[in-house]
Amino acid sequence: MINIKQIWETQESTSEIFTKTKINEIINFDCYLATNNKTKQRLYIMSVSQDIIIPDLKKYNFKSVGIFDLKLESNIGIYIYLFDNELIDIFTLFIQNILKEIINEQNEELAVYKSLNVISNWKKLFEKINFKGLTIEQQKGLIGELYFLKSLLKNEDLAPNAIKYWTSTEPGFESKDFTLNTIGAEIKFTTAKHPVIKITNERQLDKQYLDELFLILITANSVKSNGITLKSLVLSIRKMILTNDDLELFNQKLNLYGYYDEHADFYTNMYIIKEAITYQINNDFPKIQENQLSIGIHDISYSIEISAVKNFIVDQTLIIKKWKEL
Repeated sequence: MINIKQIWETQESTSEIFTKTKINEIINFDCYLATNNKTKQRLYIMSVSQDIIIPDLKKYNFKSVGIFDLKLESNIGIYIYLFDNELIDIFTLFIQNILKEIINEQNEELAVYKSLNVISNWKKLFEKINFKGLTIEQQKGLIGELYFLKSLLKNEDLAPNAIKYWTSTEPGFESKDFTLNTIGAEIKFTTAKHPVIKITNERQLDKQYLDELFLILITANSVKSNGITLKSLVLSIRKMILTNDDLELFNQKLNLYGYYDEHADFYTNMYIIKEAITYQINNDFPKIQENQLSIGIHDISYSIEISAVKNFIVDQTLIIKKWKEL
């Protein structure tokens, strides 16, 4: 992996506008990591031939990130600019994703296309992330996903790749909370006395790209002591992870979710898990899907009554069993 952050941190200020470092791992194109010597803001630059058609980049701008092109003497520079240095960690992951997509590409036009595709996906992701700490509902959602992840880490067969199965922060609407090949799982966490299943959009229970999809509803009680907190769950999972690569991947995914260690002490809400119920999503399961909506209607949220889906309950170990068979 290209150590982007280290390159930025070791760049020395000069009298030029930018200090640039060529990314030598990208062989077929001229790509640079740069620092604005006046503002100290970080940026990524990709240089391509002038005959490459660059679309209007204004539509690709998003939260704290500016993207523009600049015609130079013999080429065109595509500049991706971070305006808020507090977001350097997430910006680093973003640029790493771009480099990963183009590192083996030889065609300039395709490299630009792949880069813009990554930008489009990350634009959606950046808009969802709360960089000033997670709301109570976001904390609950993350607790639910981490609770399920911990169950995978306890399984001898699934533990070696469990962190990779956690896919809720992957760019793209097709991603589920957990995915292994063509079997996915969505996790819901609730402390309601009379729980319902809250679905946040029409894609959440869509089985597109999947052969099977499960929904796990985790119910819990809020308590004052002797329960789990978001911080304690993160710490316990870190202790279960065996390799440095997996630990780094886990921390990256936490950051993508919006969890940062400097906020951890503020996440004091404590819970005791009551039960986890697994539902198998099939054609008869009550849901709203994207292909059912009229043109122009999207981002539909709705609730499903527990009593309406009791016939879809399956053994809690079924998804584990199916994943182990793959």
